[in-house]
Amino acid sequence: QVGLGALPLAVQAVNLDPSLLPGRRMEYVAADIGSNPGPSSSLATVPIRVMTEMRDNGTVAFIGPDGTCSAEALVAAAWNLPIISYRCADKLVSDKRIYHTFARTLAPSTKISKSVVALLKAFSWSMFVVVFGQIPAWAPQVKDAIKDLAHEHGLTVTDICQFAGDYTDYIPKNIAKMDRIVADTYQRTRVYVFVGEHIALVDFVKCLQKRGLLKNGEYIVISVDDEIYHPERRRNIVQRDYLDPWILKRNNSSWSSEDHILAFRSVLKLTPSHPRNPKYKEICEKVRKISAEPPFCVPYHRTIFDSISVPIHAAHLYDAVTIYARALTEVLAVGQDPRNGTAILARILNRSYHSVQGHDVYIDSNGDAEGNFSVVALLHDKEEANGTLGLSMQPVGYFRYDENNTALPEFKYYDDSRPIQWVGNSRPLAEPLCGFTGHKCLKDKWRISVTLGGLFALVLVAAIFAFKHYRYEQKLACLLWKIDMKDVTIISTAEADRNSMLHPGQLCRQSILRSIVPEVSPKRAYTKIGFYKGNTVAIKCIHKKSIDLTRNIRKELKQVREMRHENIITFIGACVEANNICILTAYCARGSLEDVLANEDLHLDNMFISSLIADIIKGMIYLHDSDIISHGNLRSSNCLVDSRWVLQISDFGLHEFKAGHEELDESLEIKRRLWRAPELLRSPNSHPRGTQKGDVYSFGIVLHEVAGRAGPWGNTQLTYHEIVERVKLGDGLRPVVIGLQVAPSVISCMQACWDEDPETRPDFRFVRVKLKEMQAGLKPNIFDNMLAIMEKYAYNLEGLVQERTNQLTEEKKKTDALLNRMLPKTVAESLKRGEPVEAESFECVTIYFSDVVGFTELSAVSTPLQVVELLNDLYTCCDSIISHYDVYKVETIGDAYMVVSGLPVRNGDRHAGETASMALHMLDSIRRLEIRHRPGEPLKLRIGIHSGQCVAGVVGLKMPRYCLFGDTVNTASRMESTGEAFKIHISSTTKELLDRLGGYTCEERGIVHIKGKGEMLTYWLIGEDRAMRLARL
Repeated sequence: QVGLGALPLAVQAVNLDPSLLPGRRMEYVAADIGSNPGPSSSLATVPIRVMTEMRDNGTVAFIGPDGTCSAEALVAAAWNLPIISYRCADKLVSDKRIYHTFARTLAPSTKISKSVVALLKAFSWSMFVVVFGQIPAWAPQVKDAIKDLAHEHGLTVTDICQFAGDYTDYIPKNIAKMDRIVADTYQRTRVYVFVGEHIALVDFVKCLQKRGLLKNGEYIVISVDDEIYHPERRRNIVQRDYLDPWILKRNNSSWSSEDHILAFRSVLKLTPSHPRNPKYKEICEKVRKISAEPPFCVPYHRTIFDSISVPIHAAHLYDAVTIYARALTEVLAVGQDPRNGTAILARILNRSYHSVQGHDVYIDSNGDAEGNFSVVALLHDKEEANGTLGLSMQPVGYFRYDENNTALPEFKYYDDSRPIQWVGNSRPLAEPLCGFTGHKCLKDKWRISVTLGGLFALVLVAAIFAFKHYRYEQKLACLLWKIDMKDVTIISTAEADRNSMLHPGQLCRQSILRSIVPEVSPKRAYTKIGFYKGNTVAIKCIHKKSIDLTRNIRKELKQVREMRHENIITFIGACVEANNICILTAYCARGSLEDVLANEDLHLDNMFISSLIADIIKGMIYLHDSDIISHGNLRSSNCLVDSRWVLQISDFGLHEFKAGHEELDESLEIKRRLWRAPELLRSPNSHPRGTQKGDVYSFGIVLHEVAGRAGPWGNTQLTYHEIVERVKLGDGLRPVVIGLQVAPSVISCMQACWDEDPETRPDFRFVRVKLKEMQAGLKPNIFDNMLAIMEKYAYNLEGLVQERTNQLTEEKKKTDALLNRMLPKTVAESLKRGEPVEAESFECVTIYFSDVVGFTELSAVSTPLQVVELLNDLYTCCDSIISHYDVYKVETIGDAYMVVSGLPVRNGDRHAGETASMALHMLDSIRRLEIRHRPGEPLKLRIGIHSGQCVAGVVGLKMPRYCLFGDTVNTASRMESTGEAFKIHISSTTKELLDRLGGYTCEERGIVHIKGKGEMLTYWLIGEDRAMRLARL
């Protein structure tokens, strides 16, 4: 009530100020409406009734009330009368959509909450407990405002505790309840925000101190107090005379000890800033004096009244009158109605005014004054009298707003050299390092471990990079790619034999090749091949005498050695010996794509083609993304196909290594230009690496080559040189796409790839997209796709193998027939099986010899061709006859003809009859045979037959012959030579065998001298009984 004296004093100052309300005087009417009636109280309508009476009596504005004000502000808004409060803390009245004629000079609870949250954030106190009471009246609202604003700024309110009942004051006998609050919360917080009376704060600090919580500075209490800081009372820390006078009389109280006073070092008080107006003390004395006079008549008691300080609300009341007077002066100056509350408020909102406290105060658009708060803490204070050090509550900091006074303020020290004196020399933490329950220790250890691990990892990474660089230099120096040709076994092929560059330590001939690399066929080798460390390698010779291993060349070799991709050929190494420079790569058994396309027996369906093209694209994408950058020499002969039908790109990189290579075949060099891009053909100094766009052009030519299978430029009449020159000129010459059996999208991609402008050509990733339709049949899994390709290939081979098998069968039949004509069938079968044919003795066989009488004289008068023709007619006739008998034709020598029966297959005694019947048949046929070139002259044939023992066997390796040996052969030959024309001369042995068989007619010739045998009885064979022969068959 003491502060009510500020109202008459302010009115008096307004009336004395000539700049305010010139020509007019301000009058006021005081009305007592009671103290904070509740909403259900019978006195709740008193303020409205009083305001109505005052309005009816001519009141144009309301100053107050000093408690809740939402009802009064709503009524004033309905009447459009201004109402300016100096102590109302309701949050509702800040809504100008409803309370549009209301303003206040007291900062509402939301304002002080900004300072509280700003202080919490300044010291990183992210977790706290709110302890509040019901007195002062604004305490619950401040509590709610702090809670909401803390949540908005990411702070955690651990708990909210109330230490007094609703609408009741705190009294010291309730300290037990305060102690329970401490007991329930001290293990869950280190920061308390205390909103309540000072006497309650003293007991709260006492409870913390009794538990020893403030001894080490681990806890902090932030007290929100409405008592303005006064420098003269800075040492009055724990009590106020007018509130707790009995403390002074209890000198034995333990609470008055220095230890308990030191407990306030852990207390920070948020109080309204002390006025800066040097006359403020004088103004307060006037307020105190006027408040005891009518119409307020505050009860006066010297002991109590003199100890009561004038509350800060007196200054707010004084300011409310002043700002109303200023706004009313401006309204009247423009001729507006002084009762127009909207017009009055328009000149109060969003403006600053100079407070009686001595500082400027800003009123925002909601009609709320911004707070002006200081942080007060217990600091060391130097006594002026004796120079001793004491403790006193002193302001240490303030809150600075931005230009619009809307954001959260920033806490600043008044003097950086006199900060808050923390207990333990460090500010308390919002939460212990290990957490309130110790659960964060493990986490912290884990974080420390992770941090140390991270640092170790960084050091390790740095060390790895340094080591890698060292290793990189080592690899360049170590020549890991270098190969000594003495370690390479050259596989003898036509290519290797022609190559004079290779000087290997070993040369593997075809005779031992199969035992080393059975999967490689030298006849099908598409390049020079060798055997190195258990692997078959392809060898490319570089035709240059020597090479200087510069750093760039070593870097090139290291790059290609590290290239690893399923569609990139594996680099094995290189040989840099003088006159023996070559590159070794993995060997692809199926040759190049050019070889595959040239194989007419190989049917390439869409799946084969799509797979090969997809392999090229994947390999080129990898190549373009690598350090090699581009190929520069892409063509079908550099696309190799391995035994699994996977295409691998070769002949990339190593440009400095191959620099100076002399191509022996100039036509081959011209052919290679067929795949080269026109811009590269026109640039004689272009890098051998080419460009990525140039590779795309080359791919377009390869795609046409695969689609047409008629070479890179198809069936054209132009020579290679003419094609290169026209492409270089840029006249638009390209391979013909008409007639290609491919999808239109493939042709479109082909034409885009060989576009004249390199910038308009797609890259390989876009080429893959454009050819997606072509690859629609491929399996997503490379192994499945490979199996499908191999299955197709197997089907293709099956047809090809069947055709070749049929041809082989026919040829085998012809070979067998020819062999059977040359050798007996049993003998031929043994030879085919690889079995040796041993000589065999036969007990009894019959041998036939015949020749032409007078053949020498006949040959002398005939040409060689006529002799050959004669013998052919003779032998043809004889051969046609012997096929009807169980005989074997041994040989023919000149005009002599030799036949045997009884071998190699024995036939008992039938051999004599078979030979005799054949001789009779042959003699009969020869009688009718004429000599072509000597018509009418008969061919005189004489025949000799003898039976006996002989030996038969195969002799010779180059042209093996089945020959007969023994006396029987000689005797048969003598039978023939001693015979006569058109007669069959037989021995007595044969005569006996024929008689035994029966059916043959013989005539005794008599005793004949046989050379080497002496005198022998011989016979002429005259004829046979054909009926008996048929019976024997």
